[in-house]
Amino acid sequence: MSGTGRIRSKRRASGFVLVTMVVAIPLLLACVGLAVDTGYLHLVKSRMQTAADAAALGGVQENAQSGSANLVAAAKGDAALNGFTDAQNGVTITVNRPPTSGFYTADASAVEVLISQNVKILFMSVLGFTSVTVTSRSVAHQGPGTNCLYTLEPSASSAFSISGGATLAVGCGIMVNSSSATALTATGGARVTATAINVVGGYSSGGGASLSPTPVTHVANNGDPLAYVTPPAVGACWQNNWTASNGVTKAITQGVYCGGITMNGGSTVTMSPGTYILLGGGLHVSNGARLTGTGVTFYITGGTGHPYGPVTLIGGTTLHLSAPTSGPLAGILFFQDRSIASPAASAFAGGTTITFDGALYFPTSLLSYTGGASSHYTILVSKTVIFSGGITMNADYSSLVSGSPVKGTAALSE
Repeated sequence: MSGTGRIRSKRRASGFVLVTMVVAIPLLLACVGLAVDTGYLHLVKSRMQTAADAAALGGVQENAQSGSANLVAAAKGDAALNGFTDAQNGVTITVNRPPTSGFYTADASAVEVLISQNVKILFMSVLGFTSVTVTSRSVAHQGPGTNCLYTLEPSASSAFSISGGATLAVGCGIMVNSSSATALTATGGARVTATAINVVGGYSSGGGASLSPTPVTHVANNGDPLAYVTPPAVGACWQNNWTASNGVTKAITQGVYCGGITMNGGSTVTMSPGTYILLGGGLHVSNGARLTGTGVTFYITGGTGHPYGPVTLIGGTTLHLSAPTSGPLAGILFFQDRSIASPAASAFAGGTTITFDGALYFPTSLLSYTGGASSHYTILVSKTVIFSGGITMNADYSSLVSGSPVKGTAALSE
């Protein structure tokens, strides 16, 4: 090949390389840009997931401590602390209780947080993309609690009191939230056994009383373990001053019982499943009356013209009552309206013919409890409590779809 041919060949090769470079450089830049944008989006996704997790956990904790009123604000506040503020910079945050999808749609303690953001991108804009929507989802719920007996009064002496040779055997833990030096008192040969006994303040034991295990004092206040449970709606009166006496046999259905329910004189009443709202008057069962109901909840409240009435179960009565096993009131047998301050005390004077499968929830009132036959599970949450008699409280929650309604610490679940 002549010199001139070789020069022409080199020129053609140089031109090919130049053309190749001109074509390849944009592709290389696009690949680099794609890698940079992908890395940035991955960073945003990671930070967003952290914010969603924090928001879900915060929502569960707020729900457990104070109820659902400020749950959404608390969850969004935790997301903001982690860099994602609702309705700013293209961010949208949705908070659901319970979750709208997944495995915890029936769990009233569970909180779902969804975060999305339109994220602007730089290099991929050459391909026509100006932004990408990044999303994250997190679900948290309260795991099962280890306690089944709570007193909520924050400072009173003898918030938990047992005396007179009474025995209390609890198949789970006891939590006394009073900060008093004598928040728990046991006297007169009383005996208490539980899996754990925790007291915010201190305790007093004398007169041959025994506590096993030895109470742990000066623990943190646990608050109301059922604060997350939403009370049922109270509608118009369905029955007024309902009574059963003189040996009659009746069947009743759920509804609003204005003036309450009163049974005595050997009457027998069978309750259909459902929610029985006692708008004033309370529930009074005495003098050999018999009351049975499966899947029932009593909501004890009051209103204008219908003053609050307590629950009194006394006088040789026979009661076999169990709470719903699923739904928003699962495990809740008695639910005292928590908005009523210092209502009259309720008395559960039991015996071998009384069983309660469910929670006795009296958050602002004194409860006097004298025991009953062994049930599968009994939960007691009250402002203060006085025990007498022989009492066994079991903790078999196998009949409940979501386990015990008393929840423990918040945990991420989805």
